[in-house]
Amino acid sequence: MKYLPLALFIIVLMACGPNSSQMGDKSKDPGDSATNAPTALTVRPIEGYFVKNTIKQNDSVTCWLISSVVEQDSILGMAKTMTNTIDTIDFSREIIAAVVLRPSELTQSIRLASSEITDDEVRLHFAIKADTPKRTFTAAALWMAAFPKTPAVKAVKFYNGDKLMRTLDVAK
Repeated sequence: MKYLPLALFIIVLMACGPNSSQMGDKSKDPGDSATNAPTALTVRPIEGYFVKNTIKQNDSVTCWLISSVVEQDSILGMAKTMTNTIDTIDFSREIIAAVVLRPSELTQSIRLASSEITDDEVRLHFAIKADTPKRTFTAAALWMAAFPKTPAVKAVKFYNGDKLMRTLDVAK
């Protein structure tokens, strides 16, 4: 009777421990490739720009990929003040991803919730809010960031939470 608690402890320990005899029987499915598993992508936020008034927005959310100075100058203007600095972009090594909301009197915010990269695409997940209180002027929220150019990346997918908003092909 005095060995009963010890025997129960050993049985529980063996039941909870690694079961190597069953783990060796599992073979890896050849279709289950970890090469396309998403990994975290570090993006560099870009500050000091605004969307030009000449840009017409048909959608409530507009997404852009900007890969040259000419594209940047046609869409964005510099917002220089006394205290801010304008971030520079090296288009030979980086691509800009931009999200802008339609101008509104509502208080708007765009926050990058997560960013990940697979073998052939970048996925950007945002938390987008347009809420009260109303303001006495209209403004459009803009989010911009740069990420490294990679020859293998063919597309960038923009999500609002888990809902796909837009897929843009990366221009070569």
